Amino acid sequence: MAASNLLSPLGMTFLAMCGGSSAPDIDDTPTSTGFSCWEYQRMIEIELDYARVCSLDVQCDQVIPVEDSCPTAAPVVNIEFDSVWLIEMIEEAEGEGCSLDLGPRGTCDPDSEPVCFFTKCTWQ
Repeated sequence: MAASNLLSPLGMTFLAMCGGSSAPDIDDTPTSTGFSCWEYQRMIEIELDYARVCSLDVQCDQVIPVEDSCPTAAPVVNIEFDSVWLIEMIEEAEGEGCSLDLGPRGTCDPDSEPVCFFTKCTWQ
């Protein structure tokens, strides 16, 4: 089942608050799924922001597998976050030709460790 058929509560909240027709970005043409790349980007940003919340380093132990060449360049999130929907949404958006900005990422340093830095999971 496509991720767009199972919108998460955060994604639904975003769409309800922001609407679909007032997107200020030029990338607001709907794809074949009915979502524009702008909407995909915003929903994924909201999910990633929520997924990165932490209070301890040990919570930051889940990598979103979007970088094949270097795991420490991929986003790291809270181990308790259910990433299935997020990964499906990223794959769906990329399959529709969307270029996504997945926010803060590591630098591909093999010695990087996932840490909780100012309540957000990141690489250090």
